[in-house]
Amino acid sequence: MRREATGRRTVLAASDLAEAANFAGGCMLSTADTDPAPHVTYLPHRHCFAVWHSTPGATPVGESTPIELAVPGADGTIAVRTVGAHLVGANSRELRTAAGPPVDLSAHGWLAILDHLEHTPDVSGVPRALVDALPPAAHAVPNAGGSSVVTAHGAVDALRASLHMQNRLLEQASAFTSRPYQVHGAAWMPTVQEVGGGGILADDMGLGKTLQAIAYMIVGARRGEGSYLVVCPTSLISNWRREIEKFSDGELIVNVYRGPSRTIEQCSHAGAVTVTGYPTLRTDTDRLSEIAWNTVFFDEAHVMKNSRTKIARAARRLKSTTRIALTGTPVENRMDELWALLDLTNPGLLGTRARFTRRFSAPVEQRGSAAALAQLSSAIAPVVLRRTKAEVATDLPPKHHMDVLCPISNEQVTLYNSAVEEAFDTGFGTSRGRGSAVLALLTSLKLICNHPGLVNGDLSRLADRSGKLDRLTDIVEELADSSEAALVFTQYRRTGEILAEHLESLTGVPIPFFHGGLDVDERDRMVDEFQNKDRSPVMVLSLRAAGYGLNLTRASTVIHYDRWWNPAVEAQATDRVHRIGQKSRVTVMALTTEGTLEEHIASLHTRKKAIAGLTESNNEVALAALDDATLRETLSLRAVSR
Repeated sequence: MRREATGRRTVLAASDLAEAANFAGGCMLSTADTDPAPHVTYLPHRHCFAVWHSTPGATPVGESTPIELAVPGADGTIAVRTVGAHLVGANSRELRTAAGPPVDLSAHGWLAILDHLEHTPDVSGVPRALVDALPPAAHAVPNAGGSSVVTAHGAVDALRASLHMQNRLLEQASAFTSRPYQVHGAAWMPTVQEVGGGGILADDMGLGKTLQAIAYMIVGARRGEGSYLVVCPTSLISNWRREIEKFSDGELIVNVYRGPSRTIEQCSHAGAVTVTGYPTLRTDTDRLSEIAWNTVFFDEAHVMKNSRTKIARAARRLKSTTRIALTGTPVENRMDELWALLDLTNPGLLGTRARFTRRFSAPVEQRGSAAALAQLSSAIAPVVLRRTKAEVATDLPPKHHMDVLCPISNEQVTLYNSAVEEAFDTGFGTSRGRGSAVLALLTSLKLICNHPGLVNGDLSRLADRSGKLDRLTDIVEELADSSEAALVFTQYRRTGEILAEHLESLTGVPIPFFHGGLDVDERDRMVDEFQNKDRSPVMVLSLRAAGYGLNLTRASTVIHYDRWWNPAVEAQATDRVHRIGQKSRVTVMALTTEGTLEEHIASLHTRKKAIAGLTESNNEVALAALDDATLRETLSLRAVSR
């Protein structure tokens, strides 16, 4: 069979599976009066086994979870299809119980390999004969593009690495606990060094990227490794320190490198972790680049999506054996952002920016080329690990989205129309000046939608003047009556201030407002009080300052008071609530003022790009590029029935 190598993981073209004489390999034991034996497939990204039937009408093995596998259809061809599978832990006891008799060759093969790994002290390898005996059904896991599957050797190698990581984490008493997919993520990190020195852990927000990094560092510390550096947004420094201290049980020693008296001491000792912020990296590049770090983690790495910024240039100067970027959104607007991150973690892997644009981003973004996307997926597969909540956190409560259309008040109509007319009468100019003028108009229109007082200065009375504020009032009153907590996000500082003031007068209790102007200690105190005390039913947050890193699972409702162009930014904010630890169904409400620019923004969120999970990058710049007639048509207040 034809194979193509992609670093540590070797993949096998899905079409080649059709050449296999027997996809399942047959049963070791069979009886005429029983259902055919279920197949067993190892799922590397989840670090578990899927037990499933390819025969229609066969008795289900157990609780069914839908997964995608490369399986044969009725016509005998192999294709990616969704099957119902029973997921079991990666150990022989659970697998033997779930598979039961008769035993398919895929189950028999994995049981033999597990027996070897569980009873042989040297887990550096698995006998080749055991690996070669695995039938295609045992490793029929497709890649993101559905163009290839992992080979038997790749699947066994992934299982061995994850079991090894799991055993090392259990060697000593530790507060660290993890889910199977997190064990795989920690085991995956050492493998990227073989493919250019780094990689991107791009799990969905809320799946525990921080915990996976800590697990990797714990195992490294037990091997005598040190010199770990974590670079993150300033607001997350304390969170990293707390998480490391909590989960490493003293095996990792944290040095927070920030503030006027910052020093780097004993950073080369085993288990030494230095945590610093992106602003400090920018100012102290010379000092930090003097040290030969074992591994550097870049948390919320999408802040370096522009490779030309000072922070991105400073990050490239750091000396390290391995670089790991942690981000739930490796691409927010354009595919070039993915190139920027991979050029940081794996320089040269995707060539120059111009070559990447020519080969991948232009064909995908402009023509929706599935072939180019499949080639890119194959090229980055060894160094980008991406798991979604739907794939690996099936026990996470569902998330329900609601678009809430809010009426516009007469005062808002007058101000909105006046702002549009005045802007077009004055004109926008050309070139750079036009962009600034359009941005000023967009900001004014969005503030009018939030509350007219934000534009005309009259904030003496807040109620009954903004359809959105009145609707928010109703929602918060309902939540307070049911003792539920909510987060309210806004992109504007002044909007957040008046929302907190209004909601405090409504509820009679202090309403915290989390924003970028707070120092780190105040942010930590605010988050801790909201998460662990029932004093405030609502927390108001700045979209950018609180859009990542925070754990606020006490709330089960998220309200986006104003709309941001990029849905990935809103998703980051929503995942402060919809993450591991959440026990309740999460409701996400997006408030939109009827007939306004906000409806145009909402429509952009529904248009999907060729890249899964991303949307078009229409924004202020795209609007500024429109001619005056089209721009006016887009921004003008549309007639609504009132």
